[in-house]
Amino acid sequence: MPLAFLRWGVLLLVCLAASSSFAGPTKVRRTKAKGSKLVRIKGGELLHHAAAEAFLRMSTEARVEGVSLRVTSGYRSRREQRWLYLRYRKGLGPKAARPGRSNHQRGLAVDLVVGDVSSNTYDWLASHACRFGFRRTVPSEPWHWEFRPRTTLGPAEGQDCLGRDVGPEPAPEPVAKQDAS
Repeated sequence: MPLAFLRWGVLLLVCLAASSSFAGPTKVRRTKAKGSKLVRIKGGELLHHAAAEAFLRMSTEARVEGVSLRVTSGYRSRREQRWLYLRYRKGLGPKAARPGRSNHQRGLAVDLVVGDVSSNTYDWLASHACRFGFRRTVPSEPWHWEFRPRTTLGPAEGQDCLGRDVGPEPAPEPVAKQDAS
């Protein structure tokens, strides 16, 4: 009887070895080190390097125009996102996405101090953020902006991100019409 088990065991090993050789080569997925694409921005928050670069350009232009962009939240680890989501589900915190569904976990979303939708900061962001690849993605959160350069449309020529005309001021109408004589 023990010889029968040995034969079945050998047969099973041969079958496993043969099936793996017929399957062909397998691809090995190499994981990148976490955080390798994250950089720290002013204020200490982390962002994906491309989002950080765009945010820095946007923040610099805003500052020139008298608007200060302050980040309250950038990159979040899965653990932090899970904690925020659980607090939200228990009614103890603000709205938070399910872990794995937030662009904060990718370092592509920023929460900014904007006040409400009638503030100067919000108006500036709504008018200019699309030129830097940022857009507001959560209608109930005026502070939440995501870096999505491939899908964020820039403004039409001579307009801002809201479609309002910008550019040189039109020449004022002359006060007195000149006599043609």
